[in-house]
Amino acid sequence: MANVFQYSKSELAEFVKSVSAELLAAKNAEEAVPVLKKALERYTIFDLQRVGGTIRRETELLPEPYRSRYRPYSIDLLNQYHAFLSDVRSGKSKQREILDRKLWDEFWKNAEESCFSDEVSKNSPEVGIGTPAGKLFYRLVYGYAMLIAGLPGHPVGMPFPGGWTVKEENGKILCPIRDKEKDLPQALCNYCPALQDESCL
Repeated sequence: MANVFQYSKSELAEFVKSVSAELLAAKNAEEAVPVLKKALERYTIFDLQRVGGTIRRETELLPEPYRSRYRPYSIDLLNQYHAFLSDVRSGKSKQREILDRKLWDEFWKNAEESCFSDEVSKNSPEVGIGTPAGKLFYRLVYGYAMLIAGLPGHPVGMPFPGGWTVKEENGKILCPIRDKEKDLPQALCNYCPALQDESCL
């Protein structure tokens, strides 16, 4: 099996189109989850090592003391990937639903444009893996995490420069940058179930 990060542009474009079409056609989470699983299984151990290595390199470029505070949260992408596989194995994913059909459809209609766009927000979790294959991996993982499992794109406790953090208050997730990506429709923040932390505006 070829590594996804070694696909040609046309091969990757076809992969994105095919997966997006299947996910748009899925009537519910029960139909969508196997599509996500099959797509994520295309990423080999070498692809996953590349993702992990890139995250580590990007993290080490951050200045101290922010780097040390951020480091434990830097691997959220891989944590969410493993949480998805765990949900599938345990059957938990079968008990979930697509939380917002309109957002789901918009998320997958924009997938190809997002994956091949050169525009990446500095706030986006995908900054460090800005290749189309990396962006697709993010979209597959967080498509489940945010739009089916209802989890935030940035984990609770994650710090941002300036001293801000993602917080949970009264059962609601408050993010300091949730509404700061409106000018970039492909940004994953626009699909996150977290609410904007008004104290950070």
